[in-house]
Amino acid sequence: MKNKIYIIKYRGGDYENFYEKIIFATTYKTKAIAYVRRFNKILKKWKNYYSQFETKDCGITWIKEEYIDKYFQRWYSLREIDKCFFESVELR
Repeated sequence: MKNKIYIIKYRGGDYENFYEKIIFATTYKTKAIAYVRRFNKILKKWKNYYSQFETKDCGITWIKEEYIDKYFQRWYSLREIDKCFFESVELR
């Protein structure tokens, strides 16, 4: 029997809007590591893609006016997500 459970989560938001969402749990550490790596790789890919629709003004990154209607919802949701990670919990 395995002694730990690995809880895979992602986090996002800032300050009072900070959140952590549980995706799933597993008893296999290798499965948790593989999922976290894949999630973060895909997140990075999509953040890079949506960065072409951004503009920086006075140090603030925001979406360009011409792309608001088409891409804002997806861009904003991806922007909020920080990273995926896992926590281990000991079983009794």
